[in-house]
Amino acid sequence: MSKPEADPVYVRASVWPKCDLVCHYCPVEEGMENRVPKRFAGERLSTSEYIRNLAAIARAGVRGVSFTGGEPTLRPDLPDIIRAVRPMFDRVELTTNGARLPKMTDAVKENIDLLKVSLDSVDTGQVALITGRRFAFDHARTSIQWAVAEEVPLALNAVLMRRTYANLDRTIDFVRGLVQDAKAPVHLSLLDFYYSPSRHSEWTEDFLPTNGVLDLLTTRYGAPEVQDRFGCRFYWFDADGFSVRLKDSYSATMRAPKCQGCTSYCQEGVYGIKHSVEGWLTTCPSDREDLGTLLAPSLSDAELTDRVRLALRDIEDAVPVDDSFDILCATHGLTPQAA
Repeated sequence: MSKPEADPVYVRASVWPKCDLVCHYCPVEEGMENRVPKRFAGERLSTSEYIRNLAAIARAGVRGVSFTGGEPTLRPDLPDIIRAVRPMFDRVELTTNGARLPKMTDAVKENIDLLKVSLDSVDTGQVALITGRRFAFDHARTSIQWAVAEEVPLALNAVLMRRTYANLDRTIDFVRGLVQDAKAPVHLSLLDFYYSPSRHSEWTEDFLPTNGVLDLLTTRYGAPEVQDRFGCRFYWFDADGFSVRLKDSYSATMRAPKCQGCTSYCQEGVYGIKHSVEGWLTTCPSDREDLGTLLAPSLSDAELTDRVRLALRDIEDAVPVDDSFDILCATHGLTPQAA
């Protein structure tokens, strides 16, 4: 097993504000990853305007783009956007639940460096409860099988929760069975339950500290390889033939000067830059107008690039905060339960 090379800083490019699932852990009320001030919400960029903004982000020095949503494949012109920006970035990724992936397989196969498919459990009833949709498991499995057959690099994203922890072995075995003949890289990515105010009670009930999972996987598979990425730490395990990546929910996260005293203190910190369907650019999971800037179509190319470079100062000025998880819990009155 070998872990990937160091990742670039990414722009998380939200191309669609809605999703066809209603996942237990997802902050739907807050816009998921498409956070934007209310007075700009709904003013979606055209295809050419969206591509122009991503070009400005690339000119400013961002080397990776990860397409998100909502559910990004709900956007009909996503293949056009993917093809247009492929030459601009070193890495192009797509995160999807798989439901609409069959409509754009050619663009994905030809232009995506990593396809991330969400699958939180191998218990179909559990997946239906988590996602609110009975079709979610079958769509994810079909997308995984297609990616393996077409040799598309693949990650399976599973949010760790107390309710799914008992099925972790089954999930690993299930993925191993699906990918045993894969010729392209495949890994299972175990992610922490991200805190948001609208999911306070769900987080309190279901957040699973990953240190317990780290101990379990280390006992089973041996010492992991450690990958320190800007903004977070990952542990890579060789799970008898394929890779399992565990995100550390307790390691230091990067914080910019504007994070000091923030009443919305977030779990993720500063790890990249976010671009909404409306052109709102920020390093924060927030819709506050003082924490971002609008890349409006009326701006010149030079003005767009200057605004991106100004926003990137948060990344340049960010430093690791070792007790950031403790600050998160104190700020929001959270008490994580042990695994």
